[in-house]
Amino acid sequence: MYKELDCMFNIAIVPIVVCLMLAFPFNALAQNDTEKNSEEATQLNDNEKEIEQTEQKSNTKVADKQTSAVKDDNDETSLTEVIVTAARRKTSWKEAPAMVTVIKREEITQAPETTVDEFLKRVPSISYKRTHIAECGPGREITLRGIHEQKRTLVLVDGIPVNEGGGGSVNWSLIPKELIERIEIVRGPMSALYGSGAMGGAINIITRKPYNRNHTLIKAGYGSLNSYSGTIFQGGMFEKVGYQLGGNIFHTDGYKQAKDEQDYYTKNNRTDVSLSGKFYVKPDDSSTLSLGLNFVDEKYSRGLLNTDQNNRTTMVTLGYEKRFANDTNLTANVYGQFMSRQVDLGAPPTYDAWDHTEKDDITKIGQLFQTNFKVGGFNTISVGVDSSWALFDRNHEYYLVDRNANAKGNQLLASLFAQDEMEFVSGKHKFLLTPGVRLDYSRSGEGESYDNNPANAEIMDNKYKDRSWTTVNPKLAFVYRYNKMTTVRASFGRSFAAPTLFELYTVFSRGPYVLYGNPELTPESSLSGELGIDQWFLPNLLGRVSVSYTRGYDFIGSRSIDQNTAEYDNITTVQMLVADAELNYDINKFLSIYTGYTFNWSTILEDENDPTTEENNLPFVPSHRGRAGVIFKYKEWIRADLSLRYEGKRYTDIANTDTKKMDDYFSLDLSLSGRFVRHLKWTLSIENILNKKYDIYSVPNVPAEAPGILANGYLTFEM
Repeated sequence: MYKELDCMFNIAIVPIVVCLMLAFPFNALAQNDTEKNSEEATQLNDNEKEIEQTEQKSNTKVADKQTSAVKDDNDETSLTEVIVTAARRKTSWKEAPAMVTVIKREEITQAPETTVDEFLKRVPSISYKRTHIAECGPGREITLRGIHEQKRTLVLVDGIPVNEGGGGSVNWSLIPKELIERIEIVRGPMSALYGSGAMGGAINIITRKPYNRNHTLIKAGYGSLNSYSGTIFQGGMFEKVGYQLGGNIFHTDGYKQAKDEQDYYTKNNRTDVSLSGKFYVKPDDSSTLSLGLNFVDEKYSRGLLNTDQNNRTTMVTLGYEKRFANDTNLTANVYGQFMSRQVDLGAPPTYDAWDHTEKDDITKIGQLFQTNFKVGGFNTISVGVDSSWALFDRNHEYYLVDRNANAKGNQLLASLFAQDEMEFVSGKHKFLLTPGVRLDYSRSGEGESYDNNPANAEIMDNKYKDRSWTTVNPKLAFVYRYNKMTTVRASFGRSFAAPTLFELYTVFSRGPYVLYGNPELTPESSLSGELGIDQWFLPNLLGRVSVSYTRGYDFIGSRSIDQNTAEYDNITTVQMLVADAELNYDINKFLSIYTGYTFNWSTILEDENDPTTEENNLPFVPSHRGRAGVIFKYKEWIRADLSLRYEGKRYTDIANTDTKKMDDYFSLDLSLSGRFVRHLKWTLSIENILNKKYDIYSVPNVPAEAPGILANGYLTFEM
C-alpha cells in the first residue's frame, strides 16, 4: 500500500512541478500588470516601517541569531539576512521555502562546547546521541526532524557534502569552531536539491574568509577533566590572492562513564589534531578560484580495556565561482574525501586481551556543478549536476581464533536537478512559488563479503551482482509575505536515501553476535509536508512556528536470522510528527531573551522483523526538547549568556526497553566573555551548573552517566 501511495504521489506531483517550472513565459506576460499594482500599493504602516528599518541593523539579537553572510566585494544584497542552503543560492531567510535557523559566529565561539556537534545540541529541533566530547566516540550523530541516523541528515561545509561514503557518518572534528562564520540549519526534505541523505534536512557550515591583509588568531584553553586545547590560524586577503592556514589540538583525560564499578572500565581519554588550509585566487572582480585542504586525526578510548579507536580523515576541495552581469551565477566544485578507521576491541568478559581489529578505508570523490539565472523578471532558475563515487574496504583481523573477515564494494550516485523560484508582488504582499525536481541514479557494484569462521554461522564467500536504481524526487514550496511582519510558508516533497555500502556488504561482529549486509536492499523513501509562520509582533520581537509530518517507507533495519545472527533489510515504515516553536526578543540594547521548543512524535508504523515494536518510539528521539535563555551584553567588554536546556526521555533501542531508556534532565549553562584590551579576549563557560549526573549513551548496553559540572576557560588573541 505504501509503495502504491509513493508511486501515486510521483505521478501526481511531478507533472505539476514540471508545468510550473515551464510557466515562466506566462509570468513574464503578467509582469506589467503586477508592476502597476505595485505602484498603487498603500504605504507601510508605522510598525512595518520600523520593522524594515530594524531588519537593516546587524546589532540586534534577532539579526545575530537568524542572519549573516561574509561580505562579497560587489554584492549589494542586505547581508544581514542572506542564506545559501535552502535554495542553493543567496536568498533571504525570511523568504526561504523551508524553516531555517542561522547561528552566527559570536554565539558559536562563545559557547562552551569544543566541537560543532556538541554545540548543535543547543538547537531544540536537533536529535543527537553523544552529549560530551569526553564520551565514547561512536554515536556522533546529529539528525533533524526525528529521522534518526546520520545518513538521513546531510551535512555540508561551504555547500560540499562531508557525510562519508561508507555509512553516511560525519567527522565533526574536521572543521574547528574558530573557522566557522555561521551555521545554516534547514529542516525538512531536501532531496529535490541535494539528493540522497537529505531526508531530515541539511546542515551547512559556512567557513570564514580572510577579510584583510593580515589576520592572526591564537587561542588556548584549559578546563575540567584535565582538558586543554590550542588553536592557531593565520590568513590574509590581498588584491588577487588570499589564504588561511592553521591547526587545532584538543586533549581530555575523560572520565569513567559506566555507573557500575568494574576493573575493565577505563577513562575515555581523547586527543584530536586537525590541520586546515584554504587558498583563494581572484582572476577578476567577478570570479573566485579556491583550493581547500582539511585533515583530522582522532584517537580515543571507548571506555573499556584494550578498546580504542583511531579515525583519520582528509578532505580536498577545488571550487570556482563566477558572477555575470545579468544576474547569472555559476559554481563548480570537485572534492575528495579519504577516511581510514581502526577499532581495536578487547575480548569479553574481562577485556584483558585483544579480540580483533576492524579496519575501514573509505574513499569518496564527487563534483557539484550549478548555475542560477533570472528569466522574465519573475523567475530565478537553478539547474545543476551532482555526482559522487565511493569505495568501501573493510577488514577484520582476529587474534584469539583462526578467523578473517572482509567486505568491499563501490557506489555511484549521479543526478540532475532543476528548481524555479517564482516571485509575484502585489502592493505590500509578496508570493513565492518554488517547484523543484531531481532525478537521481544510484549504482552499487563489485560487492564482496567474506568470513571464514563466523561464530555460529556458515562460512561466507560471496561476490554480488551490480544493482542500480533510479528515483525522482519532486518538491513544491509556497511562501507568502503578507507584509514585513508576517511570513507564511508551506511545502510538500519526496526524499530518498540510497542503501549505504556498509548496509549492503558489511561483515560486522561483536562477541558471538554477527551482522551481515544485504545486497538486495532498495532505497528508502519518504513523503513530507510542512506548514509554518514567522511573525514579528514588534520590531524586536519575533515568533516562529512550524509543523511537519513525514512518513518513511522501506527504512532499513536489522532482521534477526537466529539468536546471534542478523542481516540488514527493508523492514520498517515510520512516521514523524514535529512541531517547532521559537521566540526571540530584544528588550533593549543590553538585554535579550530567547526560547525554543520542539515536540517530536516519531514512531514505528510497521516492522516486518518484529511486529511488537509497532507504535514504539524511534531511538534517540525525545518527545520534548527545549531551551530558554537570557543574554546581557555591554559593548565588547562583557557578554553573558545564561541558558536552561531540557531533554526529554529517550530510548536507545527500537524495542523501547525500560533498561535502555535514558531519563529526562535539565542543564543550566553559563557563558561569559569579554575583552581585556583590543586584541585580547577571554571566555569562561560553565556547563551543567546544577551538577546533574543524567543518563547518557556511551559504552553499548552499559548504563552510563554524565560527568557533572564542567568548566572551561579560554584566552584568544586576534588581530
